[in-house]
Amino acid sequence: MTRLICFDVDSTLLGVESLDFAIAMTGSSGSAQMVESITNAGMSGAMDLRTSLTARLDLARFSRGDVARAAVAIKDKAVPGMAALLNALRAQSDQVVAVSGGFEELLRLALRDLGFSPAAIRTNCFVWNGDQVAGFETENPLSQNGGKAIILKELRKLTEAGEVIMVGDGITDVEAFEAGAAHRFIGFGGVVTRDAVAARAPEFADDVAALRALLMD
Repeated sequence: MTRLICFDVDSTLLGVESLDFAIAMTGSSGSAQMVESITNAGMSGAMDLRTSLTARLDLARFSRGDVARAAVAIKDKAVPGMAALLNALRAQSDQVVAVSGGFEELLRLALRDLGFSPAAIRTNCFVWNGDQVAGFETENPLSQNGGKAIILKELRKLTEAGEVIMVGDGITDVEAFEAGAAHRFIGFGGVVTRDAVAARAPEFADDVAALRALLMD
């Protein structure tokens, strides 16, 4: 049976929240604590995802150069051992995709280095006004709660996978499972454990070794 394994990216494949990391790099207005609190509210379900993304981008004034520099720095933030796990899954013919509420422009280099082709990546995208980030594509399902379920259902149809597994740390990840878009959900706490997610996760991995044990045939 072909398995489709969908990985969240921020705080799952990567040891950072990419948007927050980029904001910190640019020294944009607003404290790091404020950005972190907005992110945590969105990831735990206390704030809807679109509001969280909008609030954080309101604290940033990204230029194309800012985004490019952040992307280069983010590519070195993969969780140790995650690249080897992804390669092992691919070697046993699992289909592995990255599904993220983060932004392609910040994540593409990191995901490339983790072995994801463009066809195996689903993310949000910035909207630009000249050299400045002006917002994000609101028609993208991943810009709102419930969007990962839509994407996973599309991917399952596209790949004809017999089993879909979602792996992630955030509330949008467990929501995809609860909406019936994945057969299994594995919560990941190797970077941060979100209590609201851990409480609802049928399976939970505290680190990459535990995740490997749950995923490998």
